[in-house]
Amino acid sequence: MAPKWKDIADEIAAKISSGEYAPGDRLPKIEDLAREGKGSKTTVHAAYKALEADGLVTSSRGHGTVVRAPLALSTGAEREERSKLTGSSWRAGERSDSHTAGIIAAPDDVAEALGITAGEPVLRRSRSYRDEHTNAVISHSTSWIPASFAEELPELVMGKRLSGGTSIDVITRHTGRPVAQRFSSMWARITTPADAATLEITEDARAAVIVLTVRVVDTSGMTIEYGVDVGGPGSRWAKEEFVV
Repeated sequence: MAPKWKDIADEIAAKISSGEYAPGDRLPKIEDLAREGKGSKTTVHAAYKALEADGLVTSSRGHGTVVRAPLALSTGAEREERSKLTGSSWRAGERSDSHTAGIIAAPDDVAEALGITAGEPVLRRSRSYRDEHTNAVISHSTSWIPASFAEELPELVMGKRLSGGTSIDVITRHTGRPVAQRFSSMWARITTPADAATLEITEDARAAVIVLTVRVVDTSGMTIEYGVDVGGPGSRWAKEEFVV
């Protein structure tokens, strides 16, 4: 039998998941739940601490226990700018894993974005961004890069996080040509069976997701990267302003 505090935590977590408790909502006071017969103050406190450890709520003196807003999606341009300012493309509270890289035949949409012929070799780099508290997938990100850079910059073909910033940072440092233009787009779609593994959902799930793309062009007019980010179900996008 599960301990009483876990039953309370599971019940509240379900209410957060359903939207009954929305981001910013304050949970009932521990004393009130104890008075309602949910359990002792110690038991309810343990439940709240478990919810906080799972990243679902935050607790502070004077504000009580509040439902935590999920981390928002970042555009490729935002990650690039954040990398320049902080040395990392991560937002506070997130991490990346499942890094892969390799040369494959360019799909039609990628070939069009890069200005090459479909089926030509192209470098594909991908990774998953996660909420470091809940471990939920915030987004799955794929960078499509001309294959010529794979020969000049072997670190791009390694299936691991780059230590020198984003792939754009690495490419522009190597070529000496800074970014001149970014063409971004955003739309919503329903998940497909192909999303199951990367977004960690069931194959028959039908949920709305946000797709963010960016095509990055250097000062010579060459498209040096086409980035595609697919947000996990329930993810949102919020614009992040950088002040320097």
